Amino acid sequence: MPAAGLTFLFLLGMSTWLGCARPPLVRGNKLGDQIKARYASGLADLMSGNYTDAVEAFQAVAKSPGYLTYVPLARLRVADALFLQEKYDAAIDMYRSFIKQYEGNPNVGYARFRVGHAYFEQIPSGWFLAPPVYERQQTFVVQAARELERFLDLHPTDRLAPQARKLLDECERKLYDHELYVATFYDKRDKPRGVIQRLEIVFERFPELAATEDNYLMLAKAYADDQSHAQAEAMYNAYFQRFPNGSRKKEADERIKALRAAKPSDKS
Repeated sequence: MPAAGLTFLFLLGMSTWLGCARPPLVRGNKLGDQIKARYASGLADLMSGNYTDAVEAFQAVAKSPGYLTYVPLARLRVADALFLQEKYDAAIDMYRSFIKQYEGNPNVGYARFRVGHAYFEQIPSGWFLAPPVYERQQTFVVQAARELERFLDLHPTDRLAPQARKLLDECERKLYDHELYVATFYDKRDKPRGVIQRLEIVFERFPELAATEDNYLMLAKAYADDQSHAQAEAMYNAYFQRFPNGSRKKEADERIKALRAAKPSDKS
């Protein structure tokens, strides 16, 4: 995602969070007033893109007495500044440190979401000289999906949950595309065991995405080529049930007839 777009969406999410978790004012306390002012200054710098000044201000707040409400918030904002500078590994470490240190803090869900978001932002994007994302290693996709699933499991009603769900859907689509790419690779090279292994994963993990005529018939053919006649026939029958008027029904009819004709006899 372009930096400007990422910054806008990030700050939109953060401003939403601020609206429901603004720290209480500290009145009649000179130290509290100073810390509040320093935090506000850092927040203004963060939102205007002055990350160096923002981090300096937040780090100063973070060194304040631990009983002040702004101390954990300042540490969280340092992680935000790192995220917005695309220093994702450092940001992830900071968010995780916050989660561990402030387990009962109401902003732990926000930190968990940002961990998943940081992994998501590191997924390679397609460009004309590079292979599609689904052909490459899926490390960041897997890590992002894992963290986003954890966030949704632990914070299903969080206001960031819809955004997390959207990112997770994108991760699942990328993982599905990768598994299907590998299955097709094996299919073109007449390696049915590879096809079976990959497509069984696809049908188990991504049932809605996997439910296509091509996938049903590719897996049925792979079972047949692997001499797994019972599984092949079951897959063809599943195809007929799912796609009674499918565009490849005639082809499937011919294949299952050939399969039954070639099926070993039970007679000794």
